[in-house]
Amino acid sequence: MTMKRKQSIGKRSYDTLKSWHKYLGIALSLFLIWMSLSGIILNHPDWFAHYSVPKALIPEDYHPQNWNREGVKDALFIGKDTIYFGGKHGLWISTDNGYTFEKENSKGFTTAPYYQKINDLLWLEKENKILAATYGGLWIKNLTTHEWHQVDLGKYSNAQFVKVLRRKDELIAFSQSGVYTTTIANPEKFIPRTLLRAERPYMDLIQFTFALHSGWLWGLPGRLVYDIVAVILVFLSITALYITLRKNFKKSGSCRRSKKRLGWMIRNHTRIGFWSLGILLIIGGTGMFMRPPLLVALANGKVPTKYIPSPILQNPWYHTLRNAVYDPAKDRIILDTTEGLFEGKGDLSSPFTTLEWDVNIFVMGATVMEHLKGDEFMIGSFYGLYHYKEGDPNAYDIIMNDTVPLYTSVGRPGLYMIGGDFQTPEGDHYISAYGQGLLPFKQVDPNRFQQPHTLRDSYRMPLWNYMFELHNARLFRPILDKWVIIVIPLTGLLFLVLNISGAYEYLYRKWKK
Repeated sequence: MTMKRKQSIGKRSYDTLKSWHKYLGIALSLFLIWMSLSGIILNHPDWFAHYSVPKALIPEDYHPQNWNREGVKDALFIGKDTIYFGGKHGLWISTDNGYTFEKENSKGFTTAPYYQKINDLLWLEKENKILAATYGGLWIKNLTTHEWHQVDLGKYSNAQFVKVLRRKDELIAFSQSGVYTTTIANPEKFIPRTLLRAERPYMDLIQFTFALHSGWLWGLPGRLVYDIVAVILVFLSITALYITLRKNFKKSGSCRRSKKRLGWMIRNHTRIGFWSLGILLIIGGTGMFMRPPLLVALANGKVPTKYIPSPILQNPWYHTLRNAVYDPAKDRIILDTTEGLFEGKGDLSSPFTTLEWDVNIFVMGATVMEHLKGDEFMIGSFYGLYHYKEGDPNAYDIIMNDTVPLYTSVGRPGLYMIGGDFQTPEGDHYISAYGQGLLPFKQVDPNRFQQPHTLRDSYRMPLWNYMFELHNARLFRPILDKWVIIVIPLTGLLFLVLNISGAYEYLYRKWKK
């Protein structure tokens, strides 16, 4: 091939990619701005925990109905008439045996909407206190004084807690990254414990991809670097719009200042875009896998720990713990983590080791883990609710009344995506399904446990959750319907093309000079 022909092909490629870069930049600019700003908020939930979004800005599909969207993850029945419901809509109390509910607003409880979300509740009957595992630490309510206070855990006081277990005369509380213990008689004095692990040869690929996408693979410094990159992406998007619109705007005579501003934007858009190319490709490439259908491709994947930055390995459980259950029959604790099930001694004295159970747990984790008797457990997730006897090759689907083997690959969520369950003192069993809300297993009083009108009428979504729904595009489901599933992978692919075409355009110009 002659040099002249090579130059001709290079020029045609340049013209094509330049056109792609121009029009993709215009099409994606607003999308990239909202993804960048929402990404910063998602990276720092503590910074924005006190902010929420009014109902008027939230699609109707998100408005609570029948306690749906994990509105009831746990329930406490205290005395004759008092009931507490805790879940993603905060903490609610009934003093008439469940016929009316009011938002818990006793003195001292957190006012931050994000922190008010509840994962677990525990009643300490003898001490007349309740303990709440929230997205913003551990909280204790004195039922005598009706006052709340937060357990002081130092810099981890606002950590997200997933479960509080009762073992003999002690309490064991699990956050996403660690464990704390105290005596039942002194629930205000939790102390950190070392949660041992036999080995960690790998990191779950889904967790690794999420960590790489957000920067927390390198801890706080990594997140701050990604924040800067997000600001850069906003700059690139705004300058792309300005450059394109300014060039196409018919002018009777451009002033020197305007031309100078345009030149500055072009130079810095190309230079900054090129020198941030690597990290932008990482963000775009990993972002494609943040949602189904491509997320499924990461299931069961593993990344050897030798490729993981050392800071995150200092705690082998960092951001991995999702649920836990105490087995009194064997005095052991079973953990559900992003890397599977683990078991260890109840006193935490030995390393936790992997546990293989033939029960299906959805990729997002077990939402229900309860010990029933002996070696029998209740396990719930977005697959459904199962009665599982350890050692059996199958689990029993309680809702569908069917025996289910262990799936060989990642399956679709079940018809009833379980967010929680509870039993009343009368023995009535309820499930909390993500879509359908609170459902009983048999006919019950229909007026009991009705969602209060104030929850829907005055609904506000925590800003972090709103940005999460915006970031993964689910907020547009009412408009795009089933096609919303392709928004993230498609825009992620177009973002990669945008960056590669821009880099080619920059290098071609430098080569021509």
